[in-house]
Amino acid sequence: MIRYVNRTNRELSKFFISLKDKDSSLRLSPDDQYGTFRELADILQETADMLKDARIEKEKQYRYLQFIIEHVDIGLLSFQQDGRIIHYNPAARKMLRMERVTGLESLNTIYPEFKQILLDLAPGRSTMIRISLGDEMLQLLIRSTDFIFEKDKLRLISFQDVKQEMDAQELLSWQRLIKVLNHEVMNSLTPIRTLTHAIRRSVAELKPGKDNVTFDHSLFADILKNANLIEERSTNLVNFIKQYRDITKIEKISPETVPVRGLFTQITGFLKEELAQKNITCEVSVTPENLEILCDPSLVEQLLINLLINAIEALNGCSGPVIRLRAFLQENSHVMVQVSDNGVGIPADKSDEIFTPFYSTKKGGTGIGLSFARQVMRLHGGNISVQSVPGKETVFTLVF
Repeated sequence: MIRYVNRTNRELSKFFISLKDKDSSLRLSPDDQYGTFRELADILQETADMLKDARIEKEKQYRYLQFIIEHVDIGLLSFQQDGRIIHYNPAARKMLRMERVTGLESLNTIYPEFKQILLDLAPGRSTMIRISLGDEMLQLLIRSTDFIFEKDKLRLISFQDVKQEMDAQELLSWQRLIKVLNHEVMNSLTPIRTLTHAIRRSVAELKPGKDNVTFDHSLFADILKNANLIEERSTNLVNFIKQYRDITKIEKISPETVPVRGLFTQITGFLKEELAQKNITCEVSVTPENLEILCDPSLVEQLLINLLINAIEALNGCSGPVIRLRAFLQENSHVMVQVSDNGVGIPADKSDEIFTPFYSTKKGGTGIGLSFARQVMRLHGGNISVQSVPGKETVFTLVF
């Protein structure tokens, strides 16, 4: 009995030691084929096989993730709270031109205070820096997130060079702006040039005598009229340039916690009479009822008023005009505010143009309102977008 028990204990000991050492090759081999230990051996062996399969699956997942990390074009870097770097993928090595990096201090050699930027960057946030490496200029978009791995708190940093994408977008924006500026300036300069030529011709036709100068009153009237037109067009051109200066001078905001319901009530109150005169129904929905946003109230209020005025104008001549103001909380904790109407809508080929300064689809429009809205949302770290089905629905969406 003692020998049997000791032999059983030795078999169990070898089995558990093999599990501890992650050795799945050892199998229990009891002498009795039908005893109690046989049943225990079968259960333990089944458990060992399950652990083996789980270990193999874990290894597969690890190799799969390792393959993705090693081959992704985005630079990835993870480090501990003391600044010791745990992982540094090939894309990061190539992007920063540093093969061996053990600590964050070494990153300061390519950009001053690089280490402090990564330590101060809050999880879920992003920042952008410009660095020069040799003859190449990089514009790095840096994102941060924290996670726990084997009881250690780590921070994962991603690097992405967005210079080419931003250059392309900037070039496109400049092309659009130059197109609009060219249109507006030429609209003013062409009549000024024509009117100036007419004045010069009229003056050339004046032939005063030596002693008594007489002039044709109708000719003087034409000169005066042309001069007035030149002044009017010049004033319009000056106002145009002033508007351009006004939308570029907003540089910072003064954020406050603002109840969305109160904000909606205030802006609809401003336009209550106009909505009533045009028989426009205004529906307001806020979910949850106590929803709040952190924003500059004066700027966001003006932004929403501009959107409401645009919606009112888009509803001219439409049957059953309705404007909807909605606000709700997304799953990612961002607040979404929507202004929609069932007016004429925006053609698909114009939806990208309407946010360009001075571009307007309305006759006599300044093209300032929507470019102002985009600038305000960027200052708040959010964005504005539009979706439109002409004649059915147009929705402007603000994400805070």
